[in-house]
Amino acid sequence: MKRLLALMLILVITSSANAVFIQIDGVSGESAEVAEGATSTITIVSENESSWLGYLIIEAGGTGSLSNAVVLDAAGNIANAESYTEAGWGDGYELTVAMSPGGDPAIATGTQFSFDFSGGVLGETAQISLFLDPDYTNPVSSVMVSVIPEPITMVLLGFGAMFLRRRK
Repeated sequence: MKRLLALMLILVITSSANAVFIQIDGVSGESAEVAEGATSTITIVSENESSWLGYLIIEAGGTGSLSNAVVLDAAGNIANAESYTEAGWGDGYELTVAMSPGGDPAIATGTQFSFDFSGGVLGETAQISLFLDPDYTNPVSSVMVSVIPEPITMVLLGFGAMFLRRRK
């Protein structure tokens, strides 16, 4: 019986937690592809109206960079996105979403932050993770970003292959 009560308590706590996740160019998932030299938009989306504090980082060893932090109106007027770097952990931003005193303006569901992801070396990857308090040990959302050739390069390679095949 005690185990059942403990399990129920854990389920209640986890279901009341903030559901926040990462999107790249409007698409959610565990992996994404970004064209070499292109800039993609990373957004942080919340499915509820809770206050939260967290870190969006490119984990140590990953390629590319985050820039142009935009705090959107849905985050309330005390929202913040400050540059953050910690050796061995990664580079990114500390994010704060807090409701104004008295609840006005209220925090809304939907996209709360936007960033530009740029750079990256062809064939390299970046693990972009969102960590929320209280322990920051397991990301609530994580995306593996692979840098692929830009579209024009792929078209030129295709034409080159066609001409080589035609010559034979």
